[in-house]
Amino acid sequence: MRFTFLISLLPAIGASIAWAETDLATDNVPIAAPAYQEFCINVMSGFPNDDQIARYQFFKLTQELGVDSSPMLTSALDYFGDHTVTADTPVMEVIETIANPVLRQAAPELTIANMAFLIDFANVCDSYIAGQVTGLKALNPQLSEAEFNSVISEDALYMRQILSDSLFRINAQDHEIFGPTVRAYADALVTTRDRIEFTKFENDIESIEAIFMTDLDGRLARSNDVINQEMDRETLASSIEIIDEMNAEAKRKRKQEALYTLSRILGGY
Repeated sequence: MRFTFLISLLPAIGASIAWAETDLATDNVPIAAPAYQEFCINVMSGFPNDDQIARYQFFKLTQELGVDSSPMLTSALDYFGDHTVTADTPVMEVIETIANPVLRQAAPELTIANMAFLIDFANVCDSYIAGQVTGLKALNPQLSEAEFNSVISEDALYMRQILSDSLFRINAQDHEIFGPTVRAYADALVTTRDRIEFTKFENDIESIEAIFMTDLDGRLARSNDVINQEMDRETLASSIEIIDEMNAEAKRKRKQEALYTLSRILGGY
């Protein structure tokens, strides 16, 4: 079931990022962090889970949600969305609202606003998100697996489809200003789906190739064992034959020496 992993995401990592005022060593002039930086850290610190996989899933999913989000689309989401969702809304509340199927059907404006929250986070905080994704992949190389990332891309595409459906439900596609942008976003989903399907196809081909190569390596190993066994048998047979010939030659020489000695004895030499 989709959104399962979204309900238990992300650690409290805000404490690890110093965004508060800083005193310069030279003149002690306080410098306040930009507003967007405060927004980014507030969002990232709103999760109780410190599991690496859960964190990676959220940050990677957020990156995917930011795809095809032009400034015009952002304005459209702000125009059509429910303005009760603000920058101070807890991110867990945002995720739970999107995951609620009843609200998705009954309140498309609320769904639009919550999706806009995550898209804004993806766009405004892209450097923070990219840093988290890169760092987590460095800590856990398994997070780079293509199949695992393909599943995250599918979840992101599903959420983007929810946003598009919500916009069409309120006839945003017919708006004189934002209509073309809404329709272009819906059309882009087809391209994204094709890209994901092609990526999955490539992954499947690579998996089949890996299985084939493993089977081929096994067959070659077994063939080499058979060949080596045959060679060992041939070597053994040749060795036995040589030994037999050497024994026969040694016997012949001993017999000749014995006859020669006997002839000398009988001849009186």
